[in-house]
Amino acid sequence: MLISELPSPLQEKFVQTAESIYGRDNTQRALVEAVELWLTENHLRAIEIEEKLNNEAFEKLQAELEQQYNGKWIVIAHGRLQGVGDSIQEVNHLVLDARHRIVMQIGRNYPKEVELGWQISFD
Repeated sequence: MLISELPSPLQEKFVQTAESIYGRDNTQRALVEAVELWLTENHLRAIEIEEKLNNEAFEKLQAELEQQYNGKWIVIAHGRLQGVGDSIQEVNHLVLDARHRIVMQIGRNYPKEVELGWQISFD
């Protein structure tokens, strides 16, 4: 069980808003949702941090990787090269606990992702 106090103005606003949405004496539901949202946002933030770290590591290592491992599969996680193999099967099991990994074949040209910015709907 977690017991904590909020600053009075924040607590008053929270209780007022929770009761207006969920009804009187039902602030626990709103509190659980708030904590779940906070945990999700922090998990996404951690993924973004690891992604940035891995992309920076790849940029630093790219020339060396292309020279030494052309055609090989690599895994970058936690901001460093974690392994090299001849096939994706050889490296895909590496660092599965990482929130973000780069798994790719060196020297292969990957198409750039393009977001077109429009939507279509059929009525």
